[in-house]
Amino acid sequence: MSWIVTIFSLGAVLKELRREGWVRRGVKEPESVADHSYNLALLSMLLAAERGLDPFKTAAIAIIHDLAEALTGDIPPGEKRSNKNYVEAEKEAMRKIVEKVPAKIGSLILQLYNEYLSQSSEEARLVKQLDKLEMVLQATAYEREGRAAEGLAEEFTKSALQEISDPSLRSLLS
Repeated sequence: MSWIVTIFSLGAVLKELRREGWVRRGVKEPESVADHSYNLALLSMLLAAERGLDPFKTAAIAIIHDLAEALTGDIPPGEKRSNKNYVEAEKEAMRKIVEKVPAKIGSLILQLYNEYLSQSSEEARLVKQLDKLEMVLQATAYEREGRAAEGLAEEFTKSALQEISDPSLRSLLS
């Protein structure tokens, strides 16, 4: 059962790891990766339930989607896309994590992670789209609270509109 401590430790790292995109934009007291994953899991679970998808699978994908960042650090999405080595580094981090847990648990982690990467299910696609929406909602909250410069929400909205295809989610951005 020592793997429980390992997973706890990874979660503890994510609770302290500030989201790099917010840090670089000078956001005061930015959220952690764990904060983001929690909000994403909550939104994903509830919207999945409304749409007749598996809410628990959707929440699990949201929880796992950034787990590797406990080892790799948080890299903003734009840099992930332009850095071909990042995907390999993230996969290697997931392999290291999986080596430290029982095979059954490791298999579950990899299944959820690979499903998110491949976008092979409606649940994974929903999480990916909500990941972008959550970023805009967070930018809007930071701006409203005076924790970020004016224009941050608009910048992130433009970026999200390029990646969100779901009509009901897009409607929240206008």
